[in-house]
Amino acid sequence: MRKLIANLAAAALCLTVLPGTSLADPEYVLSLNLPIPPIHTRWKDAIKPWCDELTRRSDGRIVVEPYFAEAISKQSESMDAVRDGLADMTESLFTVAVGQFPFFERVWSVPDPARAIENPTVILHEMQKSFPQVMEECHGVKLLFTHGQSMGTVLGTKTPVKSLEELKGMKIAVIGGAIAVERLKALGASVVSIPMADFYMSLQQGIIDGCMVDFNMMVTRRLGDLLKHVTLLSIAGGDFYCCMNQDIYDSMPDDLKKIIDDLSGEYADRLFSEFWASDQYSCLETWKKEMGGIIHMLPDEDYTKARELMVSADEQWVHELNENGLPGEEMLKRFRELEAQYDPEWKNAVVAKYLN
Repeated sequence: MRKLIANLAAAALCLTVLPGTSLADPEYVLSLNLPIPPIHTRWKDAIKPWCDELTRRSDGRIVVEPYFAEAISKQSESMDAVRDGLADMTESLFTVAVGQFPFFERVWSVPDPARAIENPTVILHEMQKSFPQVMEECHGVKLLFTHGQSMGTVLGTKTPVKSLEELKGMKIAVIGGAIAVERLKALGASVVSIPMADFYMSLQQGIIDGCMVDFNMMVTRRLGDLLKHVTLLSIAGGDFYCCMNQDIYDSMPDDLKKIIDDLSGEYADRLFSEFWASDQYSCLETWKKEMGGIIHMLPDEDYTKARELMVSADEQWVHELNENGLPGEEMLKRFRELEAQYDPEWKNAVVAKYLN
């Protein structure tokens, strides 16, 4: 029944939404399992344009039918749903599927606190090239592309934090698992583990003094109504994947496979990188101009100290990768090399121009 409904809806889509495409019924109607709602900017400004381009280039032979807000499966089961044929495609976050992706769920757990995460997709792909064995974590599906979240999470607080000394004892809510907890504890914060959905109320009630945030959260979740200060300190990042059912991909004629492959290479990299940069900086501007936000940078010596204090978290990261049969020491070394190459220190980053 779901497929029948999807086919009917997709046929209408070809007739009304995408002018210039073929009027013939689509050959493939692909269900897309999404954890996000249709109002989410990642859908509107990145995933949907990618799907529309797939339909356009295939002259309407391929149509993607989205299922929002975990309608097909929980986000933590997104890739399994594609493997099992419950969904034809999915786009989701690696880190929510705890234990499924030893490398991918951890790769952005240890960013250099003194650097801005400006080129996460480039670094992620270089890590994949340097350690091809990590691709086995995505077995049983056709992995289309991966992408990383620009900026990652920084420190949002009610009161200014201009030094590590001012962070000591502050109650900070953490997302991102045990390593993020370890990193903030090492800096002297009192860490509180609560669901992201409870951040606003907890801030309102004074249960926490701040939390790990990105600028999108400041605006879309209205955290910026309560958090007027951001300290530029990289705590964690996020990486995402888009995949499709391998059997469906294999069943397609070569010309349609080529279209999918073409859109899964440089096109997807450029589209999602541009989305993340645009989304984060536009939200940053909204937070500053409309919500009264103020950005702070730590002194150089505090960034150096933060690196030193977070070594224990680095060691935990290496240990966990080693426990999963991966070369943790080599991976951390390569990750640091790539950061130095692609991610600038905060004082040289794009965000520095927004300093008050």
